[in-house]
Amino acid sequence: MKASITTTALIWLCNLTIIITALFVAHNIYRSTQGFNPFDMDSDEMKSVSSITTASPTIFGSTYYYHSVYDSENDSRTEYFYFVPGNMEYKFDIVSAPRVTAQLLDEELSKTDWLGNRRFSVFADSAEVPLILAKPGFEIEDGETLNRMFRIGSISIIGYLIYIIVLIWFIRRFVLGLKTNSFFTQKNVFNLKITSLMVLVAPFLDYLWFLIIEQLPETLLSIEGASLYRSAGYTFKIEMLLAGLILIVISTAFEHAVKLQKEQELTI
Repeated sequence: MKASITTTALIWLCNLTIIITALFVAHNIYRSTQGFNPFDMDSDEMKSVSSITTASPTIFGSTYYYHSVYDSENDSRTEYFYFVPGNMEYKFDIVSAPRVTAQLLDEELSKTDWLGNRRFSVFADSAEVPLILAKPGFEIEDGETLNRMFRIGSISIIGYLIYIIVLIWFIRRFVLGLKTNSFFTQKNVFNLKITSLMVLVAPFLDYLWFLIIEQLPETLLSIEGASLYRSAGYTFKIEMLLAGLILIVISTAFEHAVKLQKEQELTI
């Protein structure tokens, strides 16, 4: 049976998705082995500037900050390490919002990695801007703790990407069944059932992974003049659960169709 253009396109789309996701897995494995290594502060171009670098390696939106401040009078440098939860955000009223001094990004000194992700940012000229939304930062003891949290975050992304690869692989196997003359087979039932079960359990695994990986403060903060815009915590992905249930129903109906086809073949 000759495959249609749509079937062929779906197969190639699955192949392309698997390849791209595998490349991201390799990239995050490399990141986890390297650790959070902002930049060389002993280089000539960095000796006399105050710089900041950020990284967001977890799938929950948390950010890790390394901030280095250079004191030209004493010729010394002070380092700060912060963790910012992804789901904790406060909103200021537009009228009473505090104005803060913000520095403009220096594109020449700032650098990016081979994927275009900004490894560190250097800021120069400053201007005053209103602070509307703000995420509090929680200070981390030292660079080793930051590095450990960074590696755990990178591992969390690797786990999710591998899960996606396995899911797409079973979808690809199911789509490949469209190229055969006998589409209603137990093999295709198996592929569809595995796909539906993976989608169904995904939100539960996501929540479990959140409890293991995400490191949130135990209490919320009360900030003068600001209200809690988003709270730190987990939002259960109900849409994934519903999608999984729908796929379970479809796979059950598909299995029933296979049984009816076999009964008809025996009758004939």
